[in-house]
Amino acid sequence: MRQLNKAKASPDIRVKALFMDYDGTISPINVPKSESSVPQETSVVLNKIGKQIPIAIVTTKSLQFVFGRTPFAHAWSALGGLETRIGNVTTKARTIEYESEHLTVALSYSRDVSYGGLTIEEKCDSEGRIVAFSVDWRQCEDCNKAKAAALKVLSFCETLSIFVIRYKGQPFFDVFAYPIDKGKALVELKEGLGLNDGVLYMGDSTADNSAFELADFSVGVVHSETPKELACDYFIKFEDVPVFLKGLLENGLQFDPGFSMVTHAK
Repeated sequence: MRQLNKAKASPDIRVKALFMDYDGTISPINVPKSESSVPQETSVVLNKIGKQIPIAIVTTKSLQFVFGRTPFAHAWSALGGLETRIGNVTTKARTIEYESEHLTVALSYSRDVSYGGLTIEEKCDSEGRIVAFSVDWRQCEDCNKAKAAALKVLSFCETLSIFVIRYKGQPFFDVFAYPIDKGKALVELKEGLGLNDGVLYMGDSTADNSAFELADFSVGVVHSETPKELACDYFIKFEDVPVFLKGLLENGLQFDPGFSMVTHAK
């Protein structure tokens, strides 16, 4: 895990907005999609924080999936930034106005070769257009066969003009019709919310690295599947997320690297 040489906000500066990933950051990563939710303890403290500063969710999940699960948020950048909602206004990247034939071919192939139990999750925009899908073998009875099928899908997808996002060491990957960038999503959310600085970003995967690099405070969330190559400045364990958020709230939203649950990146 590395720390980039970048100008960061002083810990003395108050956190003015909280941006965060969903899966593995504020919701457990090893649960079926139907059971995915933010634990009550975390949700309660986020509700309190949300009354003082904006909270935004930055995720590769669809807007439809995360919106109802994160009622404490003020803004959402879904599908890796391809669709954004701030308040009641939803905007989309121009690219998703066009269907991708290559994604359609990849999705059809994925369904044909998938081993029983291998999850192929379609990701749609708010109008129901499929713009991505995920391949997940966490819940399979025979993980070896499922993984072999998943890798076959992966190899095929990488021959097409689409964008495959691997999560090192994790039993799933995403396939997008168009390139995504959480760092760009963070910048667009800042502009939409009228923020200049004071953004604390929390995430758990290398897909969050571009957002870590642009945030004023960056905190990686550690669980069993967290990769080593995170570009954040600090770490907390997943089980300590509600404790960290409570500490932040009780400290007047002043980030303190001396919090007992926080460790520095090396």
